[in-house]
Amino acid sequence: MEDERNGQREEMDAAAVRARHELEPNLDSWRAGDVIEWWNRWYLKAGHKRLGRVRVDISKKKASSRD
Repeated sequence: MEDERNGQREEMDAAAVRARHELEPNLDSWRAGDVIEWWNRWYLKAGHKRLGRVRVDISKKKASSRD
């Protein structure tokens, strides 16, 4: 049972990485509708928390690069 949960977590973590690779280079050019489509495409695979963390991390990275 624990192995199954760990496997699911690993799959979700990997999906979040793939989602990030899709979002990060496009974020400056995407509009809100594009981000909503991205979220809908990935949330069942990666989960809301992971996608939220991806989005916040990208924003922090962009903000620190402006300083």
